Amino acid sequence: MGHHRRLPRHRCDRQRQPCHRGPRHLGGPGGHGHRPGGGHPRAHGLQLLPGPAEAVPDGAGRLLPGVHQSFRTELHLSKRLPLSLDWEDWFQLCCPPYDQPEALDRFECRLPLATEHSLALCADLGATATWFCLGDQARRHPALLHRIAGAGHAIGLHGLTHRRAFEMDRGAWRASLRDGKALLEDLSGQPVVGYRAPEWSLRGVAADWWRDLPELGFRYDSSRVPLAVIGNPAAPRRPHLLTEGLWELPPPVLWSGPVRMPLWGWGPRVMPFSLVRRALETLALEDAGTPLVLHPWELDAEQPRLPGLSLGHRYTHSIGLRGYGGRLRELLDGFRLTSLEAWVDAQ
Repeated sequence: MGHHRRLPRHRCDRQRQPCHRGPRHLGGPGGHGHRPGGGHPRAHGLQLLPGPAEAVPDGAGRLLPGVHQSFRTELHLSKRLPLSLDWEDWFQLCCPPYDQPEALDRFECRLPLATEHSLALCADLGATATWFCLGDQARRHPALLHRIAGAGHAIGLHGLTHRRAFEMDRGAWRASLRDGKALLEDLSGQPVVGYRAPEWSLRGVAADWWRDLPELGFRYDSSRVPLAVIGNPAAPRRPHLLTEGLWELPPPVLWSGPVRMPLWGWGPRVMPFSLVRRALETLALEDAGTPLVLHPWELDAEQPRLPGLSLGHRYTHSIGLRGYGGRLRELLDGFRLTSLEAWVDAQ
């Protein structure tokens, strides 16, 4: 991993407010050690990951023995974090009218720009990621898909369209996976063995549809999340075998008591830097296999605002976009970022 250009230091409130900027690089070449007392006591109702030699919660909320600074140096050199991107345009939400086929022609296409930003981010971090791609966008931008694959990234299926799985009947869903997988393999020139349903939608009537995935040629799923509303809070929080030859890789969640927050999407955009950084260190130290999740449109702060969204959708979609690319470069600096396929292959 090469050295990275030092980014401008964030300004913090002078009245002893917690600074949202954590250490840029904990250990490793050119890195800086942990500043004593740099941890926050609490934020957003969550138990924060404390400093060196203190107990830290794992991805399931249990307290683990302290992560000493020397181990933090080691984790950057040897442990990996799987990285994934959901390749969709800025307006492709799972709510009308943005989930309709005509939305592709109605709204400005910004996917090429967002893809360039995302490829640059991966290159800067030395990352090899899994890109979960939509078939409808692959048809429109085959050269972009070819560039992603040509940069050494793995290609997974995000769906033929951005329609939620449980909104289709099972036969139509199976057909969409067959067609989408064949399309992506033809355009990218590589096998597609991973699937992530739009909006984590293997739930409700589609909760057991994962059983069809091995027959359709998939080796892992990443469609179920341990959160309420968009998932099942009781679901396992770490990668696990669903059946022989099929892994489930849920995204990471932080929580304390009844409070749960996603460590993807809007979560890392608003949570204190040090909280997110230490959570990632814990995942890397354990080689947990819990995949990080990004969207190319999160690196496009100039995107227009979508009209007619609910307050919740508007908040989660647009909060914290400005400057997120630089924040991600600091958050992920020093980790060995790999594809989900690489993690599955190593098991």
